[in-house]
Amino acid sequence: MIIYNCRKCKAPLDDNEAYEYRGAVACAEHFDEVIEMRDFERNEIIQDEHNKTKVFEGIDLTDSTIGKANKKLLKPNIEIASRESQRLKNYEGR
Repeated sequence: MIIYNCRKCKAPLDDNEAYEYRGAVACAEHFDEVIEMRDFERNEIIQDEHNKTKVFEGIDLTDSTIGKANKKLLKPNIEIASRESQRLKNYEGR
């Protein structure tokens, strides 16, 4: 039998009394609150990732002359956008 801990109150839970939502485990009493917490975390990550990539909207990044120049100018932004954030890793449990 696997023992889980509620994400909110940290109470130990048997596998038959644990509720799971997007990787987060909760007791019955705190399930709705954990859903809200998890959705908030998810929306924050989505917004962070969007903010990292919105600088590229409408910009040519192909292998054309203009695209190559844009890649050179935006190299720091491209490197930042290509990395996974610690927040995302924590959300996914890695």
